[in-house]
Amino acid sequence: MDEEIPGRLSPCVRRPARAMLPGSPAPERLLRRIAGFFLIRFLTALPDDLADAVSALADPFERAARLVGRLFHGPALRGGWGAEAGRLALALHGFHWTHWRTETRGPRGTFAASTGKVTVRPPWGRGDSAREAHTAACTLRRVPRLRRRPARVDLAFPDGSWVALRMDTRADAARLRAALA
Repeated sequence: MDEEIPGRLSPCVRRPARAMLPGSPAPERLLRRIAGFFLIRFLTALPDDLADAVSALADPFERAARLVGRLFHGPALRGGWGAEAGRLALALHGFHWTHWRTETRGPRGTFAASTGKVTVRPPWGRGDSAREAHTAACTLRRVPRLRRRPARVDLAFPDGSWVALRMDTRADAARLRAALA
């Protein structure tokens, strides 16, 4: 069995629409979506829970920080959700969605690589051969000099799409690069 290297999808990859996730529920009603707006959440949480109210006010700043991070780290997904890179990202999000029924910012996974192929599995149940897996043919993508990060690994797919991964450590990134080379 190949070595499983822990990592996650780059946090700069946008989260897919809930309808794209496996077994997703029906879209939320308009009133429920309005209640999720940060100012409405702040006003409704203010009398009960001050911490929740402050976190609701921090939402726009978190989104702005994520956008600034995208400027510095560069794009993390090219090709859309229908391309090979998008299907790999959806598989990572889908592992977490089917397990916890929740959305995650940068879903974690384990990556096993061999020459020209990468297999992605959910991080729980290591060693269990029956757990879900997504395999895709890919190569390493050369990252432009200003966008290089020690723990970033970019995978390029035959259809021209690519996706960025963020490994836990520099050593994990180097092991994944060596396995794919």
